[in-house]
Amino acid sequence: MNITENLQNLINKLAGASPTSQKSFKWLVLAALVLFVITILVFLFGGNSFSERNFTVELKGPQQALSGDEVTYTLVYKNNTDTALSNLKFRFFYPEESVVIRADGFTHDSSEALDIKTLKPGESGEKEFKAFLIGDKGNIKNARVELVYQAGSIRSTFRKTSSVNTTIVSLPVPLTLVAPPSAVKGQTVTYMLDYRNESKADIADLQFEFAYPDGFSITKTNPQPAQGNNIWKSDLLRDGQGARITITGVLTGNERDSKMVSVVLKRKIGNDYIDYEKATSSTTISSPLLSVNVLANGSENYSAVVGDTISYTIQYRNASGYNLPGLTLESKLEGDMYDISTLDTNGGYYDGRTGTITWNASSLQNLANLAPGTGGKVDFRIRLKPAFSGGALGAKNFFVKNTATLSTVNVPTGVEGEEVATESSLITKISTQPSLNMVLYYNDPNFGSSGTFPMQVGQETTFTVHWRLTNPGNDISGAVVRATLPAGVTWKNVVSAGTGQGEPTFDRNKSEVVWNLGTLPFGAGTTPTFKYEASFQISLIPSETQRGTPPILVRNISLSGVDSFTKQSIVSSVPEANTNNLVDRPGEGVVQ
Repeated sequence: MNITENLQNLINKLAGASPTSQKSFKWLVLAALVLFVITILVFLFGGNSFSERNFTVELKGPQQALSGDEVTYTLVYKNNTDTALSNLKFRFFYPEESVVIRADGFTHDSSEALDIKTLKPGESGEKEFKAFLIGDKGNIKNARVELVYQAGSIRSTFRKTSSVNTTIVSLPVPLTLVAPPSAVKGQTVTYMLDYRNESKADIADLQFEFAYPDGFSITKTNPQPAQGNNIWKSDLLRDGQGARITITGVLTGNERDSKMVSVVLKRKIGNDYIDYEKATSSTTISSPLLSVNVLANGSENYSAVVGDTISYTIQYRNASGYNLPGLTLESKLEGDMYDISTLDTNGGYYDGRTGTITWNASSLQNLANLAPGTGGKVDFRIRLKPAFSGGALGAKNFFVKNTATLSTVNVPTGVEGEEVATESSLITKISTQPSLNMVLYYNDPNFGSSGTFPMQVGQETTFTVHWRLTNPGNDISGAVVRATLPAGVTWKNVVSAGTGQGEPTFDRNKSEVVWNLGTLPFGAGTTPTFKYEASFQISLIPSETQRGTPPILVRNISLSGVDSFTKQSIVSSVPEANTNNLVDRPGEGVVQ
């Protein structure tokens, strides 16, 4: 008996039943029809059920990284469904500016494909993607994966995505690339790159590659490039070591053009140089109506020292044929080494929130209406802090910056724009101030004592000299400590120094003690574990003419070298020392 016959029997029974029974049977018949339809639908379509959420795709990667770090992204996928998946097409997108690491080398590809023909129920897999991340501190680098696939016999396609963000938290070698904010067409401009190794380790085989804007013609560089006119190399950049690259040339272009200069720091891995960090800066071709210039202690190339007083001069001029009324002159001070409490604004108003000094017609009368071809200047003074700021020195502590802006909103008829303005910036580097301290002992803790004390005429007494160095700032190259021994003082050839620091030697022809250090590194002597100290012994047999006096033991003591960042010569001197200057027997050095 089939379903149709069953339905017919129900109808016949319904015809001979009471009205109430007939009504009940009608509902039973309707329910049977609904169940019948559901059964047919399940039979036709229910055999290939698929739950998309049970197919997992996840992209894993680091949340933080240094610029230039090698990072690994891992794609993990698993088919937890009861359905076979087919034609899986993954597309992985690398973060912007990444250098992709492949088995055969490095590329700048933006994406990579992974195709899988079939993924059976319960099957899983993973795939790694490696790259060097490039960016500035605070940049968020996004990597993502996109997938298109099919499930079982279902004709439509499915999609999945997953992504991970990585924040650049630090730069091993911070780059400060400075370009003038504005320049007149045909003006000589200077690009300056300051860099310093803050990675806490020496870095070898670095390369700086510049990209210049269109319309820039080089006239001078310092130092000379290693290759062409845009590549500089550093074979070894020690921890804390820094330097500057200066490029001067003529910039041309149309008014309001933005001219960008960039530098990519690369490091050598294997036989290839790969991108490590990047910095950019730009100059706008400005109206030649106004000009402004900044000098520090009368120079554009002045190098300061800690505790120094800088006298700034801002020169300004109306280079146009218009009368320019209502001018404002501003000077923005940037840098942790300024001691703002010493600022003398010379009539200007200092806004501590923005670090800006402002002058207007109330303090500089010709700013009320600057006639064509006329100009003026304003001077102000500020002192630098007596020591480098903070316990951990950063690149920003080794220079200060002053940016001057001259502007007016009174734009002459026929001149485009809402204001007439010009800017000029000056960066002043701050030199190291290393110190040399000399200590004399009769009874040295390490060498002990020898001879009589107080000293006796005709009897030999031995002394120990300690030289202690401190360098809180830039590396000092060619560092050497010198001193002379007076007649009657004898070199005993007993010396001691820290590992890798060399030892003092004695030149008998000059009666000179020389401690040749080579490089006095940044941070030397600033912590108990980073001492720079040498000691040596000398002796004296006092003569009759020295009776009743404290004889001089060491004189002409000095530390000299060259600041590796500012290229300034450094000299630090110590007063001559006599036998009254002993730390363990002070004031007892008179010969008996």
